[in-house]
Amino acid sequence: MVERRKSKRTDIDVVISLKQLGDNFVTGISGRAVAVNTLNISKDGIAFKSDRNFKLNTYHDTIITLDNKECFEAIIEIVRMENLGEPETTYGCRFIGITSEDQFKIDVYQLVYESKCVS
Repeated sequence: MVERRKSKRTDIDVVISLKQLGDNFVTGISGRAVAVNTLNISKDGIAFKSDRNFKLNTYHDTIITLDNKECFEAIIEIVRMENLGEPETTYGCRFIGITSEDQFKIDVYQLVYESKCVS
């Protein structure tokens, strides 16, 4: 399989809350924030796992707090989903309109994370 991502992904293990935007709500979660477990992050997007069913091409508002306590608000679009027979589905999301300042926070997080892994 060919890697299509432009940015480096780094593992991240934080819980974020997603609040769906728009009127095409996922059954059972309309208007409510839903907590999900993140898997990895890049300057372009984030991946998470959930036992909830999210629709492709839906938008969600969230606040992401990195391990180094930096945080930023983001709107994500769900662009991929994969379930390999597990109870949870993995979702790939892209950031919509993320600022260069918030991308820099992700860069710093990735550098710190990599230095911990090398040590």
